[in-house]
Amino acid sequence: MVTKWLPIYAGRRPSSIPGWARGRLAQSRPGLRFDRVSRSCFSFRILAAGLGLAGPAVAQGPPVNLTPLGPETPRWVGHFTVLAGNATLGAITGGVLQKLRGGSFKDGFVRGALGGAVIYAGKRTVVQDFWGAGLLGREIHAVGVSMVRNASDGEATFSRLFLPLGPLPVRATVGLTNGFRVRPQLDVSAAAWLTYGLAESRLQIDLGQSFSSGAAVFQASGRRILDNGVSLGGFTAGRSMFLSDPRALQTVAPREVVSHERVHVLQGDFVLTAWSEPLTRALLRPVPGGPFVTRHAVVDVLDWVVGALNRIIYDPNDFSRFPTELEAEFLSGR
Repeated sequence: MVTKWLPIYAGRRPSSIPGWARGRLAQSRPGLRFDRVSRSCFSFRILAAGLGLAGPAVAQGPPVNLTPLGPETPRWVGHFTVLAGNATLGAITGGVLQKLRGGSFKDGFVRGALGGAVIYAGKRTVVQDFWGAGLLGREIHAVGVSMVRNASDGEATFSRLFLPLGPLPVRATVGLTNGFRVRPQLDVSAAAWLTYGLAESRLQIDLGQSFSSGAAVFQASGRRILDNGVSLGGFTAGRSMFLSDPRALQTVAPREVVSHERVHVLQGDFVLTAWSEPLTRALLRPVPGGPFVTRHAVVDVLDWVVGALNRIIYDPNDFSRFPTELEAEFLSGR
């Protein structure tokens, strides 16, 4: 059953770190009861609905109501749908936000759509089966997100690039106009989840997989992650991936779990750069010290706000029908 492997859950708020979940790790044996793992930080259907997208859209998944492909449906139909969904979401994001800033909706829409197409290319790359596919795909995806962000801000298409530095909780903002400038920024949410993973004795960081995936990957060695007694392949939070021991997986291949979670990392990158950071800047601009904070750190304000709303309204019995999950499942070949 596919839903038992989905990486977003409701759960307790940890006392030691910001964010949502303290993943519950258990020895791989039946009959044990555990609290729920909480949902990851990038549950976005509220924002997508606010932009007027069709269907119960979540995060950067396609803003259309995808249905599982039957055996008679060519794979290219699914890829065209995902491409169209990402292009549409990029177009609406670029057009609406530029219009709100007093710019041209048409300009933002067209350039946002082009960025969305590049975003799709990045997602297609991260699920490939070669070493470094995740890192390469994440950077391609970041170029697409940068195009959408620049369109939203009314800037030249490639005036800035917002590039995550692989598994490090740092994002480099590269300015390409008026000279070449690089400004590193701490990703606060990613740093918190990375710290949690390193401090949790029941988790082990997989450095090889982390650099290949372009995001921190933690393995629950000899254990499986449970949600109310149901085994999970893993979950993603703060752009870090937390995976059950591959030996505990029964209905899905470990490679597919990794590919699935890589797509979620990219979905989180989109919301952070295209939606959350602009909102954070607007909120902190009038606050003393706010401009200094936003210059040197990227604060994912939607980490908590959207996650709280999502925990309240989502249907745990039909979560796999949300576009973010459908996109991750399709692209990972599940």
